[in-house]
Amino acid sequence: MPNNSSEAVFNLEALVFAGAVLFLILVVHALYMYITENWYEKIIDSLVQARRFSLARPAFYVMSFVLTLSHLLEIYIWGIALNLTGLISNSHHAMVFAGSAYTTVGFGTNPLPQSWDLVMVVIALSGMVAFGWSISVLVSMTQYYKSARTQYMKRSTGINS
Repeated sequence: MPNNSSEAVFNLEALVFAGAVLFLILVVHALYMYITENWYEKIIDSLVQARRFSLARPAFYVMSFVLTLSHLLEIYIWGIALNLTGLISNSHHAMVFAGSAYTTVGFGTNPLPQSWDLVMVVIALSGMVAFGWSISVLVSMTQYYKSARTQYMKRSTGINS
């Protein structure tokens, strides 16, 4: 018979843990996005100034990859947090579970202690927010590339508007 007690439904300790790690993840993601986007803009600006715009597209690809690494870092942070707190004793299982929950793929079996299921939901939430945020930065980088290309083309052809 399922346990319908409020203890099994609401676990304040799980909520505080998940909220704290979620906050950390969002701060890390914000900093990572800010640094990556600014770095990308500086690279594109320097390529335009040096009249080497042909390297802008490869720079976009590299920076897109760098942007994607933020998600691996965040999965790693979740895995470390799950392992260090003893919620999942095996570090490999903690990382695989964190990655599975973060990407919302699903894990199969839930290795978390009873009444800690909320953590899995918060991990999934952090992944959804981070993926959406990364997509918006990619769109911004694409717009910056197109704007820089227009600027470069005007300089190359001598057209001023």
